[in-house]
Amino acid sequence: MASLAAVAGSFALPRPRTVAACVAPCAHRFIHLPSLARRPTTSSLAVCSSNAIREDPIFRPQAVLQVRHRTFRKKMTKPQKRYFKWVEKLKQEGLEPPHVERPVMENKFWKVVGNMKIYKNVSPGSTHRRHPTRFHLHRGSCIRRLSYGKRSTGGRNNRGRITVRHRGGGHKRRVRKIDFHRDIPGPHEVVRLEYDPNRSAELALLRNLSTNEFSYVIRPLDLNPGDIVQSWRRGIPEPAEGEEAIPRNQMIAKGNCLMLKDIPVGTEIHCIGLRPGGRAQLCRSAGASAQLLYTGETGFAQVRLTSKEVRLIPVEACATIGKVGNEAHQHRNWGKAGAKRRRGIRPTVRGIAMNPVDHPHGGGSKSKGGKDPRSPWGWKTKGWKTVRRKKTYVLKTKRQAKLAR
Repeated sequence: MASLAAVAGSFALPRPRTVAACVAPCAHRFIHLPSLARRPTTSSLAVCSSNAIREDPIFRPQAVLQVRHRTFRKKMTKPQKRYFKWVEKLKQEGLEPPHVERPVMENKFWKVVGNMKIYKNVSPGSTHRRHPTRFHLHRGSCIRRLSYGKRSTGGRNNRGRITVRHRGGGHKRRVRKIDFHRDIPGPHEVVRLEYDPNRSAELALLRNLSTNEFSYVIRPLDLNPGDIVQSWRRGIPEPAEGEEAIPRNQMIAKGNCLMLKDIPVGTEIHCIGLRPGGRAQLCRSAGASAQLLYTGETGFAQVRLTSKEVRLIPVEACATIGKVGNEAHQHRNWGKAGAKRRRGIRPTVRGIAMNPVDHPHGGGSKSKGGKDPRSPWGWKTKGWKTVRRKKTYVLKTKRQAKLAR
């Protein structure tokens, strides 16, 4: 035992006499004090400046004194330059530049500017995160009997093969049964506004004032709880004897559902049907709308979509007055990849980063090999036309409208 103790004592390290002698090797090798090595404090610099550290042949003060470089600041963008140039021009002319009043709410983690909720830089995932405000929406769950559970498919068909890529996982959802037909006539009161995880637009819960039945519809812009909407899907009723006809401003109020032949020309519409008696199919996403260019008692009406495409739609088809709400949805930013995973969206891998066996763009060194953009199955993409037949219901295509500008 004595011999073992003697051998162990010969290999024992000398006991340090000062605190600085303990800190210096650890700070240099980033072992026990990583916070001191990354960002030196006043006390650590005082310890490092002692004579014991200077005498250590292994220690280098530059390893501890490294400080993070100054944050890079982006240059002013072209729209910002144009805006400030316009403001300077107004000042030279003696005019006051317009000032937009925007309500601001703020706390430690986020702030509200206008109708956008912008998260602060408190974590990497919240640096660029922003989305429209939802303070006006119902905080509870949806009505049980007007919804059903959604079975997740993971992008697979009934044979188990992937037919839609980049799908899978995500939070559980319930599908809301939305009334796209609006067949029940009579006045309906807006009870509340709700969030729908399955679409970009918001929902409005309606209550039929005669039957007290509830139903969901796409919420038009500026439609609030307490408003009354009408459904004249089967035509505007004739006034009784001694009664006046329905005024036009009441007829084309936001949220009312009418046939295209009963809507004045130039009105902004959404939730448009494509056949008589059919459900609404066009302009159902957030901020979408169309304009009625021509209509009549019979035949087809001309409707100009947001893409400037003009379509022919039967005049007996339905449409809702107004524009779809939640128009700030296009300015959202999820902030991190995990937010998209919670919505059931899986990562997308570029074809140029694959092997030749997996994609036509694979292989080589950061090059497609001179090939046109193609899908994983060899079909041309990004501008290659796949539909050759003429669409008889399109009066003016998007390309024709673009060239006519």
